[in-house]
This record gives sequence, structure tokens and C-alpha cells, in this order.
Amino acid sequence: MNLLFYSPAKDGVGKQLQAVIESIESPTLEGMEIHRTIGSLSRRLCQATYNVAVTVILAATKEDLADALSIKELIWDIRIILILPDREEDTIAKGHTLRPRFLTYADGNFVDVAAVLHKMLANNEAGL
Repeated sequence: MNLLFYSPAKDGVGKQLQAVIESIESPTLEGMEIHRTIGSLSRRLCQATYNVAVTVILAATKEDLADALSIKELIWDIRIILILPDREEDTIAKGHTLRPRFLTYADGNFVDVAAVLHKMLANNEAGL
């Protein structure tokens, strides 16, 4: 299984989150596909997604979130971890329309993301 990681941010929070994701070990995780543009992620999601275990979406800005919302029909049935840019009510409401399995914020240290991702991958191994 592959993990898809969408992060337009290559430095700062994007680099920090990528390091956390890369630290997770799972016997069934074949690799991580990094997508820096919504077009790249969209093209990948138009291919077969049966081998995608989880998609992590870092919306470090409101523009990133708007981009992710523009492809919500492509991620409708994919397990998502979503990282939002802020804790504003409107931002959270928009984030929930993507139906994430887990939602957190870009100002954190991503320990929670690591724990949830590890659990999701373990459940994937068990066929849950």
C-alpha cells in the first residue's frame, strides 16, 4: 500500500510533517508519494486508488484548503488525515466537508498525526 502526501509547503511545516510521516514504519507501507500541486494529486487520484492506504493533506494556507476542496469528489472514498491552517469556525466547517478520518492543525507538533497514521496503517494491515 502507498501513502499519498499533499503538501505545497516544502519548508517549515511541510518539511516537519514529512519527517514525521517518514518516521512511521509499517510492513504493508510500500512508499510515500509526495504531491506538491493539486494538479499532481488530482492526476494521481484519477488512477487506481485501490493501493492507497491513506492520504495526508496539509492545507497550510486557506488557498491550499480551497485547492483540496476543489477535488473533494476524487477523495470521497479515501481515508484522509487533514491538517488545517487555523482553528476558525469557517475553516473547520470547510475541512469537514472532505470527510477526514482525522483533523488537526498546522500549528501543532504532529505527534497526534503520527499516532493516528500508525493506527490507520495497522488497521489496514489487519484488513479493518
